[in-house]
Amino acid sequence: MKRLVDLFTLAAAVFLATASFPVVNAQSLKASPSTPPMGTDGRTRHHVDVPQELVVCTGWHALCSIATDCRVKGEQADCDCLHVDEPHIVMTNAIQDAAVKRQTLSRCTVSHRCDVDEAPVCKAIADGKYRVHGVRYDWVSTYSYRGWCSVVPKFTPCDPMAPSYSGNTTWAICDLAPCTERAEPFDANRPLTCQCRVMQNESFVGTNGSCTGDRGGIMSSLAMSAWDFQKNTYALPVPGYEWVQGACAAYKSDPLN
Repeated sequence: MKRLVDLFTLAAAVFLATASFPVVNAQSLKASPSTPPMGTDGRTRHHVDVPQELVVCTGWHALCSIATDCRVKGEQADCDCLHVDEPHIVMTNAIQDAAVKRQTLSRCTVSHRCDVDEAPVCKAIADGKYRVHGVRYDWVSTYSYRGWCSVVPKFTPCDPMAPSYSGNTTWAICDLAPCTERAEPFDANRPLTCQCRVMQNESFVGTNGSCTGDRGGIMSSLAMSAWDFQKNTYALPVPGYEWVQGACAAYKSDPLN
């Protein structure tokens, strides 16, 4: 576990270095290297910091990667998800607890990044103090790699706006969604129900080998722009992916040349 957490941390550092580059580059276009950039009020601005986009936590969380039968209820969908105990990744801009989001964005920045479990959102999830609209939730949907090797081969590009498209025009995004445990779940292996946001007429990744959900439902997924189908990898570095990709590879020696 320690080795896995270290790899998550290293990959997160690479991601943040990449994410911070456009900010630095944009500043260099506005001022010469010898002149500090100026703010809109005419005062010298010595540094611009931005929130950390991804933070890594450990412990229990909800995982909705295989939810392909979410039930739509207005602007939300109920997705039945796993509960797993492992390192997981949080998208800070998707945090739905307003107070925790404010604390995390303030505490975890590109210049002062949070290491594993240092982000306020990690503690809120671990302690069951994540609140949405005043309601406290013991479970929160975040992202981790459980079952990744069996999920990725099924990835399919789905664009509802494309000519002759056949499939769902809506899909669910479950990042940081609040979840509750069902006393009598529809699937014993998926005891949590998460309240996920519904996306309409936006391209997404089909996670069940098609663009149509199962049993009349829609699938929990990610935007198609987040996945590079040519290289079969994320469009941007995501913590831990290079480690998981190696774990999914065939067990054999790599060529020396």
